Formats: sequence, C-alpha cells, structure tokens
Amino acid sequence: MRYLGLVVPLLLAACAERWERPGATEAQADAMNAQCRAMAAATVPRYIVSRVAAPARVERERTCRREGDRERCTTRERYIPARWEQVDLNSGQREAVRTGCMAEKGFTFRGYRLLRLE
Repeated sequence: MRYLGLVVPLLLAACAERWERPGATEAQADAMNAQCRAMAAATVPRYIVSRVAAPARVERERTCRREGDRERCTTRERYIPARWEQVDLNSGQREAVRTGCMAEKGFTFRGYRLLRLE
C-alpha cells in the first residue's frame, strides 16, 4: 500500500490528455496544451505549504505470558511522529486556467491516451 503513492503518478505520467478541435492534428493539440500550461504557470504561481499527512500517534503492543497460575502482561509503547507533506495550494486554480485556455482555443477534452515514447 505504501508504494501506491509512487505507482499512480508513474501510471498517470504514461498517459497524455487527448484534446480535439475540428481540423487540428494531435501534434497541434499537444503544442497548444504546452502553451496553455506555460501561460497558466506564469499567471498562477506556485504556493507551497506544509501540512500534516498523518498525525503523530502512539502504538501499543501488549504481550502476556503465563507464570504458574498467573498471567503477566507488559505493554510497550512506540511513538510514531507526524508525517508532513508539501502541497501546492494553487495547483487547482492553475489547472482551471490551463483547461480554460484550451477551451478558449476551441479544444474539447476527450479523455486520456497512452503516451508514445518516440
């Protein structure tokens, strides 16, 4: 499960968006998408903040053993510190500017296609 965060971005990186406009080639759509992405990056700057991805916690492990007719139990505690991550709060707005730019140029989003490595 811990590797899922690594695998999903790799799978998404292997796909490209499919934008269509009557009379436009796939290469023209990709070039326009790159232009819109650059314009959106210049218009909406990154705003990176740190936030808690997983709060700190204490894990307890209880072990018991028999001593004659009595049971003795011990509890071990282990402190797990909080896990932090950095996120870009402007990524959604930047994406909206990019997709708005593509729509303004007459392109319609049609899903994803496998990225061809040429």
